Amino acid sequence: MRELLRNITTRLSEAGIGNAGGEAEMILMFLTGASRADLYMQEQAEPDRGRLEEILARRCRREPLQYILGEAYFMNLRLAVGPGVLIPRPETEILVERVCRDAPRNGRICDVGTGSGAIALSVAYERPDLEVVAVDVSTDACRIAEANRASLRLDRVRIIHSDLLDAVNGRFDVIAANLPYITDEEYAKLQPEVRGHEPASALTSGADGLDLIRRLIGEAPDHLSPHGLLILEIGSGQGGAAAALMSPGFMDVEVIRDYNGLDRHVAGIRR
Repeated sequence: MRELLRNITTRLSEAGIGNAGGEAEMILMFLTGASRADLYMQEQAEPDRGRLEEILARRCRREPLQYILGEAYFMNLRLAVGPGVLIPRPETEILVERVCRDAPRNGRICDVGTGSGAIALSVAYERPDLEVVAVDVSTDACRIAEANRASLRLDRVRIIHSDLLDAVNGRFDVIAANLPYITDEEYAKLQPEVRGHEPASALTSGADGLDLIRRLIGEAPDHLSPHGLLILEIGSGQGGAAAALMSPGFMDVEVIRDYNGLDRHVAGIRR
């Protein structure tokens, strides 16, 4: 198995895959059901070589591994993903941690642009006292999020088809969103895995990347409880602009940085 692991790593590396060793492990764990530690044991079941070759051929064409395997890991959940939704990123876990920390007991949460349901379902999993509403304008995304919700049996989550907050009723203690924020110029420079496979509608949002964020900041106060929290994922250079957009309707506005010290979220309390 170790020799096979080395061969897969070499092939992925030659195709330009950055984390070739980690992905080789993920592929073999997926095909054999083994743990990472098991891969390095002397005796291990051999994977289906035909299926392995299919996965490697697709990955070497720079199709995202999560789409090939049909699953992605986020926080403590394994989620089904597909070409109709954005692959959840580790940086978004910072947003989930903040929501779980600040949401009041038995509060009401809205996740706007839910995609696979990563934010909504993780919040519901970590904080089962909360009522969570998840919305997306994409019917494909709503279908995938609902399948994930049903698989995880998170009954306090509702999936709603909505353009931002248009079809949403009532007020929330927290509104969270990971909306598209990539500029048109940045999109042209993205890695082939992203540009060629993930939905552009889940990535780009106008010339400055803030079109949808601007809209949601304008809509959110009418859907937030007094002193409710709005927290949004943003691009690494958008902290100042996003905070300025939020300041008229929100107080205690702050830019939250990610693990690399880059702007990643902006948060504020409804005035």
